[in-house]
Amino acid sequence: MQGNIKKLKKAPLSLLLVASIVLSNGSYLIQAKDNTPIVYSQEVSNLTDEQLASLTNPILQQYTADESHKIWRMTSDTRLAILANQENLDNERLAEIVKLVNSEFMEKEIVSSAPFAMVYAQEKDAGYGDVLITIDDVSSITEETTSEEAYKIEIDDNGVRLTGASETAVLYGLRTIQNLMITNNGLVYGTIIDYPYIAERRLHVDCARKYISKDWFIRQIREMSYLKMNAIQMHFSENLGFRIECETDPSIVSDQYLTKDEVREILQEAKKYGVKVIPSFDSPGHVDQILRAHPEYGQVNSSGEHFASGLDVTNPEAIAYIRSLYSEYMDLFEGCTDFHIGGDEYMEFDRAPFTTQYKSVLDNYAKANIDPNATWKDVLANYINELAEFVHDRGFTPRIWNDGIYYGENSYYENPQMIKMHDYIGIDFWSQMSWNSSIARLNTFIQKGHDTIYNINASFFYYVLRNSKPTDGREQHSFDNLNADRKIFNEWTPGKFQENTVADDSDFIKGASIAIWCDNPNLVDEDVITDDVSDELRALASKSWNVRSNQITTFEQFQDNYEKLGNVAGFEKQSQLPDSGEFLLAEDLGKVTLKYVSESGKVLKNDVVKYGTVGEDFEFSGDNIYGYRLKSDQAVSGKYTKEGVTFTFVYELYCDKTELANEINNPLLSENYIRETISDYNSLYQTAKEVYLDENSEQLAVDEALADLVSAKNKVVELKYYPLYIEANYPLKDKGYTTGYSQYQSVVANAKNVLYSEDLTVEKMNEALAAIQTAKDGLMLPDGNVPSVSATDDYYSVGVYPSNKYSYDKMLDNDESTKCWFNKAQEVGTEIVFSFTEPVNMSSVRVLTPSDAGGDAIVAADIQISMDNENWTTVGSFDDSKLDNTVSFDQTMVKYVRILLTEAKSNWYQIAEVNFTFEQVPEDNTLRDLIAEAKEIDLEGKDIEAVADFVDALIEAQKVYAENSLETQVVEEALQNAINNLEKEVTVSKTALSIAVEMASNVTEADLENVVPAVVTEFNAALEEARAILANDNATQEEVDASFARLATAMHMLEFLKGDKAELQDLVDSTAELVEGNYT
Repeated sequence: MQGNIKKLKKAPLSLLLVASIVLSNGSYLIQAKDNTPIVYSQEVSNLTDEQLASLTNPILQQYTADESHKIWRMTSDTRLAILANQENLDNERLAEIVKLVNSEFMEKEIVSSAPFAMVYAQEKDAGYGDVLITIDDVSSITEETTSEEAYKIEIDDNGVRLTGASETAVLYGLRTIQNLMITNNGLVYGTIIDYPYIAERRLHVDCARKYISKDWFIRQIREMSYLKMNAIQMHFSENLGFRIECETDPSIVSDQYLTKDEVREILQEAKKYGVKVIPSFDSPGHVDQILRAHPEYGQVNSSGEHFASGLDVTNPEAIAYIRSLYSEYMDLFEGCTDFHIGGDEYMEFDRAPFTTQYKSVLDNYAKANIDPNATWKDVLANYINELAEFVHDRGFTPRIWNDGIYYGENSYYENPQMIKMHDYIGIDFWSQMSWNSSIARLNTFIQKGHDTIYNINASFFYYVLRNSKPTDGREQHSFDNLNADRKIFNEWTPGKFQENTVADDSDFIKGASIAIWCDNPNLVDEDVITDDVSDELRALASKSWNVRSNQITTFEQFQDNYEKLGNVAGFEKQSQLPDSGEFLLAEDLGKVTLKYVSESGKVLKNDVVKYGTVGEDFEFSGDNIYGYRLKSDQAVSGKYTKEGVTFTFVYELYCDKTELANEINNPLLSENYIRETISDYNSLYQTAKEVYLDENSEQLAVDEALADLVSAKNKVVELKYYPLYIEANYPLKDKGYTTGYSQYQSVVANAKNVLYSEDLTVEKMNEALAAIQTAKDGLMLPDGNVPSVSATDDYYSVGVYPSNKYSYDKMLDNDESTKCWFNKAQEVGTEIVFSFTEPVNMSSVRVLTPSDAGGDAIVAADIQISMDNENWTTVGSFDDSKLDNTVSFDQTMVKYVRILLTEAKSNWYQIAEVNFTFEQVPEDNTLRDLIAEAKEIDLEGKDIEAVADFVDALIEAQKVYAENSLETQVVEEALQNAINNLEKEVTVSKTALSIAVEMASNVTEADLENVVPAVVTEFNAALEEARAILANDNATQEEVDASFARLATAMHMLEFLKGDKAELQDLVDSTAELVEGNYT
C-alpha cells in the first residue's frame, strides 16, 4: 500500500550547484567562499505580515516585514554558519541539527541537490547570503513566552540571523526557512518571532491492538518534526495485543511485535528529530492480552471468579507481576521523560457486573486495608497512585487518563475518594463520558491541584478503526467527524476540552494530542492510517502552535499552503537522507583561551575561548569571580593566531566574613528560648563557627553558613511567648466538629503569622490567644447520642423519589414507619457500622425489621461492639424468625456497633430502626484544665532551667491533648511535676561575668593609651557596672547577662588586645555551655 499513500507534491525549485569536492565515500567536503561579491536583493514582496506568517505550517506567531519588503534568497553560495563561540563549538547536537536540515535541503532540492557549506564563523564574517545560527536565552528572543522552542529570524542586507532558545528551536527555525523557500522562494526582509502556544503537540498510536512497524514510526516521527510536533505516544499493551518483545514473560506477547532493537532504533530517530517518545502501558484495565496468559491475576468477584479484563488490585502477587513488566519497559525506554500508565476504563462503574459482583469485594478491601470510611474508589485510586510513584521513582513523570479517579465526588450516598493523588501525575483528559454523570469534570482535577493536563478531546482528535461503519458518510476508519481537519482548524482551541471549556491560556494546559485507536485492527493497513490522519495532524500542528491560525488565514488557503509544502524530506519508508558533509572552521578564525585558577591551582571556572579574525588585535580582562580577586588587574592583549594562545588569570581568596562574624560574636543564649526551637540554631551555630574560623573558607561557604544560621535564628521563640507557640504549632485536631473548625484553623494560621513576625510583643500574643480561645468556644461537636453510619452496601436510590427515601439515617430517625433499604443481595461478611463520636456505656442494642419487609428481612446476623473498629466482641445475634430483636449485655464501654450478616440470601435487606441503650461517659477534662492552669502561671523570677523543663512538659501535654488521645496520665504527671518544680529557689549564674571582670581588670592604663577616647570611656563604664553587678546579691540573671554583654563588647573594641580577644571569644563559647543552676 506504500505507493497509494497521499504524497504531497514538491514545489519546483531552481537547481544550482554549490562548489564542492566529492570524497570517495560520497560525502561532501564544503569549501568556504572567500571574496564572494555581495549581491543585494532588488525584488520586493507585496504580501502583508499575516500573509507571510501563513506561508509556513505551523503558521508563524509573528512576521514583521520591514519597509523595504525586499526578498532574501538562498543561493549556491549560501553557508549555514554557526556562530563561533565555545558553547556552540562544543555543542554536538547543534551541529547534528544543522547537518540534518542541510540534508533535507538537498533531498528537497532547495537551490540544488548539493549541500550548503557548513562553517563556524564570527558574526562579522557572515556574508549577505549566509544563515548565521546561534543559541541564546529565550529572554533575548521574546518576552511573550518562556518556551525553549522559541526562535527569532532576522533578515536584512546583512543576511539571515537565526537565534534559537535551544537546539530544537534552531531545528524549527531552519524548517521555517525551508518552508518559506518552498512557498515564497525566499524570505522577506524583517523579523520573525515564533514559539508554540502550548508546550506539547502529540500523536498517540495504538500499536498494541494492531501491529505497527518500526518503519511506520520512523516515517511518522520525521513528518511530525516537519510540522513542529514534539511527542509521540507508543501504546503497546491492550486488550487485543501486546506488541513489544518481553523477556520477563514472553507468553503475553502477540504474534507480531516490535523487537527491543527496533524500539531502540525508533528512540534514536526520535531523539535526532527532536520528538519525545512516551511509552504507554495501561493498567489495571485494558489488560485482556496479559490475563489470557494469567487468568489467575484477573480481579476476583464476590463468587471467587476472576475477571478477564481487569487486574486484581487486591492481590499483591498480581500487582508485583504487573510491576515486573513495567520495570522491564522502564529499562527499555530509559532516557524518556514520561510514562503513561493508563488507569482508565477498569469497568463500567454504574452497572453490572461491577455493581453486582465486584464493588462489594473492593469496598471490603478498602475498609480492611485503607480506612474504615474508604470505598472501592480508594482501592483503584491507591493502585494508580502507588504505580505512579513506582514509575516516578525511576525518573519518569507518570500520566493517566481522566476517567479512572475522583469518580462520584458529589455522591450523596457514597463517600468521595479519600486517596490524595500525587500532584506530579499528568492527566490526559479525553472524555467527560456524558452517559455517566459520576465521571469527574475537568474542574475537579483543577480543584484537586493537578497542574499538568493534556487536551485529547475525543470529539475532535479520536481516529478509530471501527467495528461498524458510520452512517453519515464517514469511512469505517475515520475520525469522529466528517472533515475533521477543517473542524480542528476552525473550531478547536486549547481550552476546548470534551464537554468542558476553559480559558485557552490556562496554566494547567500542557499539551494536545491526536489519538489513533485500532479497535478493529485488521480493517486497513498502517499506510492507510498515515494517509487518513495526515491532514488532521497538520491542522492540530498549526492550531496548537498558533491558536490564532484560523484568524490569520482561511482553511482553504491553509490547505493550499500545506499541499505546496508537501511531506518531510525522507518521508518514504526506509529512505535515507543524503550526507551533507562536515563543518569547517573559517580559514581565518583565530582563538584565545582564558583560564581562571586560584593561587593553589584550583580551577575556578571553565575555560573561556574567544574567537576572532587572524591578525586582529584582542584585549581581555579577567572576569569577576565571587569570593576571589585577581592578583593583578592587568589585561592580556595580542593578535589572534590560527594556532591560538592561552592566558591564565590567577586569583587570591577574598572572603568577607563581616556579617557572619556579627552572628558568631553575638550568639543567642539558649536558656532564653524554647528548647525545641533553639536546637537547630545551636547545631548550625557550631557549623557556622567552624566556617568562620577556617582561613580557607570560600565566600559561598560563608554565605551558606550565614543563611542557614539566620534562617534557624528566625525560627527560635523566646520562652515568654510559649503560650502562643503551643497553640499555633499544636492545634486541636478535628474531632468531627459540626461547626467552627474552619474558623478555628484560620485563627490558628493567623496566630502563627503573629508568632513569627518581627514586631511580636506580649500584647500581640495575648490578642492572638484571645482570638484562638474565642474560636475554640465556637467549636461544636455533633450530638453524641446519634452515631454516624457506614455500610458495605449502598441504599436503594435509583428510580426512587426522593432519592434518599431509603437512606442510612432512616434507621436512626425514631420513626418506625420509615426504613433503610439496602440495594444488594445479602452476603456473608456484609456489615453496617454505627460510630459514636465518644465512647458510651452501652447495655443493649435493638434492631427492628419493617413489617412489610417480607423476603427482604435479614436472614441472620451478629451484633458486635468495639472500641477501636478493629477488635470486635459479639454480644448477640438475631434472625428473620421475628421482626423486633433486642440484644442485652453487661454495661460496656463502646464506640462502635456493627451488624454483621452471617448467612447469604439473594434478597436485598431492610431495617426500620436501630436503637441503643447507653449512658454518656463524662468527659475527662483533667488534662485540658491542667494545660489551662499552666498557661496562666507567672514565670517571672522562676529558675530558668525549671521554666524550660516546664515549657517542654507543657508542649508534650498539648500534643497529646490536640490528638484527642485517651492516654493522658503520663503527660499529666510530667506537667504537674514541672509546675511543682517552678517553686524552687531561683539561682543566678555570675561565673561568666566574674571571669570577664577579672580579664578586664588586667588591662592597664598603658594598654589604653592608643585607644580612641570614646572607647576607653565605654570600657571603664562597663567595667565599673560589672563590678557593681557582681557585688549585688539581688541582681537578676537578665542584669548579669546584660552586663556581661556590654563588657564583652567594650573589650572587643580594644583592637590591639588580639590575644585577649581570642581568649574572650573562647570564654563566650565555653560559658554558653555552663549550667547556671550549678553556680550562685
